[in-house]
Amino acid sequence: MGLAEVLTIIFVVLKLTGVISWNWFLVLLPEIIAIGIYVLWFLFLMVFINRKAGLFNWKRRK
Repeated sequence: MGLAEVLTIIFVVLKLTGVISWNWFLVLLPEIIAIGIYVLWFLFLMVFINRKAGLFNWKRRK
């Protein structure tokens, strides 16, 4: 379990127990940021693999 997941669990518990009165967006923000980083990393890898292996050729053939 990473830092984002631990922070999300802590923030959710604090929100549900009434210790903090943050907006749910702020409570879930560490997880939203982590998902964004995972998506960017996935897209970067797909572009890198495509360029390295040449799996998809988008140029029109004559």
